[in-house]
Amino acid sequence: MEPETMPIDTHVKIAKPGRGPKLNLLKWARNRFFTGVIVAIPIVATLLAVSWVVTKIDENVFRIVPNSLNPETYLGFAIPGLGLIISVILLFLLGVLASNFIGKSVLKSGERLLDRVPVVSPVYNSLKQIVETVAAQKDRAFRDVCLIEYPKKDVWAIGFVTADLSGQPAAVLGEDMVCVFVPTTPNPTSGFLLFVKKDSIQILDMTPEEGAKMIISGGMVSSSQQGMMDDGDPHFMSPKSPTPSL
Repeated sequence: MEPETMPIDTHVKIAKPGRGPKLNLLKWARNRFFTGVIVAIPIVATLLAVSWVVTKIDENVFRIVPNSLNPETYLGFAIPGLGLIISVILLFLLGVLASNFIGKSVLKSGERLLDRVPVVSPVYNSLKQIVETVAAQKDRAFRDVCLIEYPKKDVWAIGFVTADLSGQPAAVLGEDMVCVFVPTTPNPTSGFLLFVKKDSIQILDMTPEEGAKMIISGGMVSSSQQGMMDDGDPHFMSPKSPTPSL
């Protein structure tokens, strides 16, 4: 009697060899490296910027401080940030002085003397007016983020509504106008001041900080992406290929 033979299944799938643990480890290390780079760049840039500002303030402050009053003369080494501390103290004392009757009288006397100087007077008065205007409207500065059709039709840019149009431009153009500042990328400190009608702009549900981040990044960072990163999304680095977790 012949033994029974088992039928051979010709449809059995043969498992393909997958990537080994070495490739997974390399991918994991690569993703962690780029995560570290992205985290380190803003930290290092911020530290360098703060260090540069503090150094410049220290250098300019100690130029006007006599060596006899400079603590570095007696210590023999520089103290980072000492000039900044001195500046804060001096500005505080100046504010206290300008707030009382004697200080106001001294400032008015000094301004009357500056008014007699042909070149200095217009510069000082212009800067004073700008600073006082900005300080008076600091709560309204960049109050809204908007979309404006600029520089041509069907091309849109992000702008900041700074104020309602007033003065002689409002008398010529009409009252239903606003002032919109359109910054440049990636340097938002420069830009264009435009006078536009209120109904020609679209107000966005964004804070001025979110609008500035989008402008500086060239559109790569939006408010929704910022929210994802703030919520601790572990895959924010590469939405198309999430980082594998081991």
